Order: sequence, then structure tokens, then C-alpha cells
Amino acid sequence: MNGTRSVIHQSESAWANELRRRALATPVPHDHRELLALFRAHNPFYRERIDATTPWAEIPPLEKREIERLPVDDDPTIKESRTSGTTGLQVTIRNNQRERQFRRALLYRPQLFYDLPSEVRQVVFIDGAECATADSPPKYFEYGEQTYRTWFAGAGAEPVNIARLLTEIRPHLVRGISSGIVCFIEAHGAAFRELGVRYVAPGGEFLSDAWRATMQAAFAAEVLDRYGSTESGAIAWQCPYCHRYHANTDEIVIEADPAGLLTTPLFVGSQPLLRYRLGDIISFDDTHADCRIRLPTITITAARRDDWIIDGAGNKVSPLSFQFEKVPQLAAWRLHQDGAGALCLYFESSHPDTVSAELRRQLAAAVPGRPIATVSGIWKSGWASKFKRISSDLRMPGRTSVTR
Repeated sequence: MNGTRSVIHQSESAWANELRRRALATPVPHDHRELLALFRAHNPFYRERIDATTPWAEIPPLEKREIERLPVDDDPTIKESRTSGTTGLQVTIRNNQRERQFRRALLYRPQLFYDLPSEVRQVVFIDGAECATADSPPKYFEYGEQTYRTWFAGAGAEPVNIARLLTEIRPHLVRGISSGIVCFIEAHGAAFRELGVRYVAPGGEFLSDAWRATMQAAFAAEVLDRYGSTESGAIAWQCPYCHRYHANTDEIVIEADPAGLLTTPLFVGSQPLLRYRLGDIISFDDTHADCRIRLPTITITAARRDDWIIDGAGNKVSPLSFQFEKVPQLAAWRLHQDGAGALCLYFESSHPDTVSAELRRQLAAAVPGRPIATVSGIWKSGWASKFKRISSDLRMPGRTSVTR
């Protein structure tokens, strides 16, 4: 269900130039009637949902629990991504190869406006415990006027190995999951101000002022945040000129609904999402930034505010440690640590006994030395935290190494 204004309709080699051009131009309003007609024509799910006379704002938002009912195109290049989003409710997102390639192009859009050399060395923090070495073959990516050479650092890798990679590579750009970058900095304890890093571009989680300050102090580099989701791709990015968050409204219809952000990615056709409710709270800024980038700006109020958990030895355990998306038959989860340190994992599953045992096993390995309980019935829990999958009431000093 590709909207007629999506850059994905052009050749891949033209994506960067067109995304740059449109970011500098006055945004063109979306034709909601045309988009609804395209959704109606795409599959029976949306034909039943959209009446020919129903205005855009009255189309029921697509909720997370409806994703599994969405028809998916028959395309051999489709791959699945599983996410727990902001609430812990598991959803599976499917994109074909071209859509995955465009998601990357949209993710790289901010870098079209960074001060970077023609060949960019970057280290990207990802899930996992593996860390590349300086002599590992990098991944290459041509984009706009730059060639990117990328080495990956697992957030759960030994801090000394990540430090060695950074020191030997001397990257221009450090990207990746926010808590992974911060957890490494705190675990290693040394700064990297002499490496010549130009930008740190975290993402994947809400970037607090404290985390931003930690990154800036460690790398002596400008920190430019990114905001997105597995479901909708890159939603907004912090501008190097005005430092506000520009929204990719040319590629995603973004609605700041009071009940939670709604997104309609126009480049997704394999499993199209119409007014999909992400649940984060954002608002469009009343005044346009005095900036060469003409995309509208937003303020992110509440999104993915996960906490670290503290294990029995006083170590911080990153939110990245909890890879419950890989547990079969798990539908939803939330993890809470009380003020005494005990853990309670709320979950939903059609196979509660089997899933509970696996969750307890994984949780005990990730957070040793803490009492553990699992409770079936996540949505019946009495504690409120719409924007956290992981929350902790325990605050205690101690070591800050990453639990593996």
C-alpha cells in the first residue's frame, strides 16, 4: 500500500537525493482521500474497515492486537521483525527487501546534513554480546555522497573489547541503542574525547538529559537523537542546525493523538499500517523552527522510558538483556523490580506453564541474585506505567558492569 508520494517509488540510487531535497522544501499536505482509496483497494481487511464516505479522522486506529490479522503480501523476500514496543505487547512486523532497504535510507536521512567526510567510519551499538574487531571486514553502504564503513558492537560485549574497537577504528560517528551506549560508558569508566568522534546518534529509547550528558562528556561530540519504532521506521530526528526533532511527515502520516501517537508509513506495502497506534505521547510544535530543514518539528513527551534493573551484586542490567521476543507463545510482558530488589514478570500467553518456566530461566540468568516471580495476566497488574516495559523502584549504589 505505497502512497503516491513515497520516495520508495524511485530508484534506490535516487533515494538520498530525493530525501534531502524534500527535507529542504515546504511539505506537501497528504491527500487523505487518495490514501484511504489505496488502503481500501489493497486488501479485504481495510475494505471492511473503511467506508467510502468515512473521513480520515474517523477511521478506527489500528491497535497492536490487530496486527496478527493483517493480510501479508506473498513475497519471497519478506522477513519478520518481532518487537515489544512501548508496552510489552509483542507484535510481528513484516517487510519485503525493498521496504527494508528504504527503512535504512530513511534512518540515514539525518546524516545527509551532518558534517561528515566522504568515507565515514562508524561503530553501531546493537543487541547481543558479540563485538567486531578493527580487522573485521566492515559493512559498506553507499548513501548520498558518502560511503559508510560500519563495525558493530554488541551492548552486552566486554567493555574492554568495545573500547579497543573504538580506539583502533576512531569512528566519525557512533550510533545505536541509547542504553547500550550509556551502559558501556559507565562500565568502562574512561572517556574517549581524543578519538575525534564528530557525532553520537543514539536511538531506540527515550533519551534522558542525564544519558545525553553522559554521551557528550564521554565522546566530546554533539549528541543528535533519533526517534523511531520497529513498526513504522524512522519517525523523527534531532536536527544539527536547530536541534529540534524534525518529523519525517513526507514518508509517514504522523498524528499526535491524545491517546497515543498514530502513524501511517507510506512506504510499507507488504503489511500496510493505517493509523497505527504506537502509544507514545508527542506534540507538534506551534512555531516552525528557524531552520533550513523545512520538515515540521515535534516534542516527544513520553516514549520507551525503560529502567535498568539492578542484580543481587549491585550491577546494572540493561533493558537490552531482556530478549523475550524470542520466547515462543509469549504475547505480552512487563518486568517490575520492587524497592527491595525482588522481580515480578507479568506476562500473557496461551501456554502459561511452559512460557513461565522459560521466562524464569532467562530472567534468573540475566539478573542473578534476586527473588523472581512470574504472574499471568499482565493487563490486570495494579501498577501503572504505560510507557515502560521495564521498571525498577530500587535505587542503590554499586558497580555498573553489564550483566551477561
